[in-house]
Amino acid sequence: MMKKILLCILILLVNYAVADGDTIVKAEENQDLTPAGSYIGREAYTQNPYIGMPSLGGTQHVSESAMASQNFAEKLFADGTWNAMGVASYINSQYISDYGYGANIFGQTGQLAGFSFGGFLTIMNPFATSPLPYNPQNSAGQILPANQQITPQELFAEYKYSNIVQVDAGYIGINNSPWLTYYQNDNLNLVTYQGASFNLHPGGGWMITGLAFNDSQLVGETGFSQQTLYNRTFDYGTGTANIVDKGSDGTIALGASYTNQTNNFGFRFWGYQFSEYANLLYADSNLKLSANKDLSFIIGAQAAMEGGTTNNVFYNNGYGDVQSNMVGLQLAMKYDWLGVQLDYNNIWGPSNAYAGGGMVSPYTYQYSSDPLFTSSWLQGMIEKSAGSAYKLAMPLSFFDNSLIITPSYAYYDTSAFPITAEYDLTMSYSIPQVKGFTIFSSLGYQPTSSPAGGNIYAGQIMFSYLY
Repeated sequence: MMKKILLCILILLVNYAVADGDTIVKAEENQDLTPAGSYIGREAYTQNPYIGMPSLGGTQHVSESAMASQNFAEKLFADGTWNAMGVASYINSQYISDYGYGANIFGQTGQLAGFSFGGFLTIMNPFATSPLPYNPQNSAGQILPANQQITPQELFAEYKYSNIVQVDAGYIGINNSPWLTYYQNDNLNLVTYQGASFNLHPGGGWMITGLAFNDSQLVGETGFSQQTLYNRTFDYGTGTANIVDKGSDGTIALGASYTNQTNNFGFRFWGYQFSEYANLLYADSNLKLSANKDLSFIIGAQAAMEGGTTNNVFYNNGYGDVQSNMVGLQLAMKYDWLGVQLDYNNIWGPSNAYAGGGMVSPYTYQYSSDPLFTSSWLQGMIEKSAGSAYKLAMPLSFFDNSLIITPSYAYYDTSAFPITAEYDLTMSYSIPQVKGFTIFSSLGYQPTSSPAGGNIYAGQIMFSYLY
């Protein structure tokens, strides 16, 4: 009972200002200027993973008066947005090298009676055999991808009404749902879903989001399937080899978020049903306090409750039922170019449950893209088990935030998994002299043993040019 009371208290505190990857553009005249109102703006293009990033490519900014004089063809093809990105990356993990290269092309028409159409084509490793040589026990092949992949990752129809309603259907990306992976800056392309989503902005900083999908296209896959990230290869994290080919029939989720006018306080609450995997309730919060233009403080909180589903694949295959609770706290300070961030998570549940009460996340597992404060570049608590985790990060920004260097240290005192630590150093440099050109690099090291045996380490460098 006390755990449920604690969760309810944290839910009352929850906030979500802007999710990683969310796109906020300037709202048009007479529109709600809160981030929720701008998210469904006419020029937001939330299916474009690159919208808002530095590029020389095209998003047409057409006034409403100019649109009124356009003909049918001009509204569809003269308006809209498009981008093309060339990417190449090399990663070495456990003395095993993988590489990937290719191009991504996104395009979306302008609106006609509120409707528009778009797609995202990825062309990865086009001149190589499929797959490129890599150890399937090594997560690097999933990160890049390292295999040949030529496929549409998005192909969708979209409807918008003012900045109030947005509906997307088809092969879609979902960028504002915390337990689903979409765009990541160390992947060569995307994770997308076959289904539909809607966003409803009733006003006053509120947004309601619902989604449903039956298939996903994970990194490196050609085509959509019901496979999850627990199915792709033998899992060297928690060893769920018995469910390697047991996917999920689909996912439905509903979320609500609020952000105030000044974008320094808000909250979000989400409920998920991952068929055959887990039912999840999640909330998080973030309050920003500004002392002056250079100094600010952030207080964040998060909480979750997760339980098993009917016909649960973990329980049916001897891993125990899914039954977990989670709380988290974040304290951060930013002064000019220097940031300091302290994070904490605690996950608990019955000792005979999956991973000693650990959490299940079918579409972030092994990508380390979950919203837990203490997730690191290589792994986080989702890849481990129940227990406590602490993380210290120090983001350093230079050259008007063009160069961001972040060293971090995390300690995972997990109950059903050996105690581990992780040291990371990441760097992202968007070169101002070549607009759209970015260099990303990262080093990760776990100096303690794991079920895979020995230490874990990886290094990556990635070059991208967005036009």
